[in-house]
Amino acid sequence: MATPTSNVLLTGRDLDILAALDRCPLTAEQMHALSWTFALPFTSERRVRERLQQLGAAGRVRRWHYATAGRGALGYYTLSPLGFQILHGDSERYAPKRAFAPVGLARQHHTYCLAEFIVHLAIATHQAGWKLTGFYRENACRLPVGDEVIYPDCAFQLVAEGRPPHSFFVELDNSTEVIRSDADRDSWQRKLRLYDAFQDSVPDRFRVIVLATRSSERIQHILDAARDVVRNPQRTLIYGGTLRDFLARPDALVAPCFRDHAGRRRAIVWHARPVLTDSKNDPCEPAPAPCYAVPPVVASATPA
Repeated sequence: MATPTSNVLLTGRDLDILAALDRCPLTAEQMHALSWTFALPFTSERRVRERLQQLGAAGRVRRWHYATAGRGALGYYTLSPLGFQILHGDSERYAPKRAFAPVGLARQHHTYCLAEFIVHLAIATHQAGWKLTGFYRENACRLPVGDEVIYPDCAFQLVAEGRPPHSFFVELDNSTEVIRSDADRDSWQRKLRLYDAFQDSVPDRFRVIVLATRSSERIQHILDAARDVVRNPQRTLIYGGTLRDFLARPDALVAPCFRDHAGRRRAIVWHARPVLTDSKNDPCEPAPAPCYAVPPVVASATPA
């Protein structure tokens, strides 16, 4: 006989919750903010917690805790295998076991910051009238480059009516990786070299968004390395900025809060050239042609 919790009615908003957790683990606060993009947003964080508790009791989501100093550890939620099955049915989509497990201590800062980026990106995209699609969660997108492979922290595509699609890969910099060392598997020099080589192997353009979560100085060093590594100096491959600056802009999709390897201001997408108050201090270039498309990647999961 089914238990009362297993008979919790699944609503359209519940499916939005499951789809959000399929992208990354989220806290109740992050889910509340993201619900602004739902057909039926939550009116308060308390309502979010109540519904997540019900879904947890029904075995559709799982609750864990970030390791934080002081009283009251911050809770976060992931899908459960049942929630994944409800969302994807009998499809052959594969989800690694770690998608349902607690985040390791060494990865918690990274995971929380990546969730902050994804939530703010989704809100800014919704606000700008674009659609966030083709999403691959962390380590789900496999980019082969010769005998080597690179796994972005996430990948996504932005589409809008009458506009060609824009494709992006995302990398967070948590000040833990060496910048210049091609021998180091996790160095930025190696990552930049592989992304540059991968762009050579596909006909469609993409951008790599690099976000510093701790040190703003690191971004300039990474952009300097990109300038030396990218073989075509006319190619704009990397958009670098800080997570703090990105989260501070409600219009983050179209705000020029990034720079490329040549020091030019860049936005994720451009509706029009921004109005400049001081061209000397804010050197914006005209928008690049929006000719991005999904590159032919080999992925371990179907995009959401």
